[in-house]
Amino acid sequence: MANRRNKTKKLLQLAKVTWKKNLYENIGFPDNYTDVTFLENLRRNVNKVEITFLSAVCGAGLVTQEICSVILFVIVFMYLHCNWIQPETVFVASSVATSIGYCAHRQVPDKGHNRLQVYAKDAKTVVIFLVFGYVLSPILHTLTDTISTDTIYAMAAFMMSVHVVFFDYGLSAAVVSSCLSLNAALFAAVCLVSRLASPFHAFVLLTCAVESFALLPLLLVQWRGSALVLVATVALTVLALLSVSLIITVIFICAALFITVVCPLWFLQWQTHKDNIYGPWDEAIIDDTHWE
Repeated sequence: MANRRNKTKKLLQLAKVTWKKNLYENIGFPDNYTDVTFLENLRRNVNKVEITFLSAVCGAGLVTQEICSVILFVIVFMYLHCNWIQPETVFVASSVATSIGYCAHRQVPDKGHNRLQVYAKDAKTVVIFLVFGYVLSPILHTLTDTISTDTIYAMAAFMMSVHVVFFDYGLSAAVVSSCLSLNAALFAAVCLVSRLASPFHAFVLLTCAVESFALLPLLLVQWRGSALVLVATVALTVLALLSVSLIITVIFICAALFITVVCPLWFLQWQTHKDNIYGPWDEAIIDDTHWE
């Protein structure tokens, strides 16, 4: 009887006390006790963003677009390696294309500088690169000459894969590293130049590497997510691959369709099953945006 009276007394005391979400103020309540107000602040999918199929395709197309850049560079190497084209022709064609892209990129000068200052600074950079690149091309041509060809191709393929994985596609993620991506592509180019016929061939290929992996992304960032640029890049890659191998062209088309169409469809389908919940059990986040 005494134990029953004590339990009844405790229940009556707890009934008069209001439960709070602060654990240290809930004296007498069990640690796992909650009332009906606990789930009042339950929220679902707070930061969910509705993505259309076209935007998903354009986002995935950035990966396809960078893969196309790598393939086009490799095709240039094959043409130079097999003597299917003269290095002078490649150098002139790439220089003309780069000049056109530069004019499109410099339509609006930098703030605080006039056009003459910007052009003079860029011309100085180009001259320095051409002079040092041409002078150092004999050294770079023989730098990896003693390494076997199979090892060179394996290293180049691995470095190009690193370039594609760590490339900056416009997302803030831990895996993104523009420096690592660029250095990996240039390292792959240095590996490949040792298999060319002359130092001038090496100079031309390194110039194409800088234009493809350092300058071209600066131009394409202005049209990032453009379906027209994606279609043009894929079409150019298909035409270039047709001159090399029909089987590889078919494999590339299938891979491009998988990355650009199938993966976005899977993403949109899985997006419908997203169900993130937010409530009092989450860790407290200090909002210091209003602090000075």
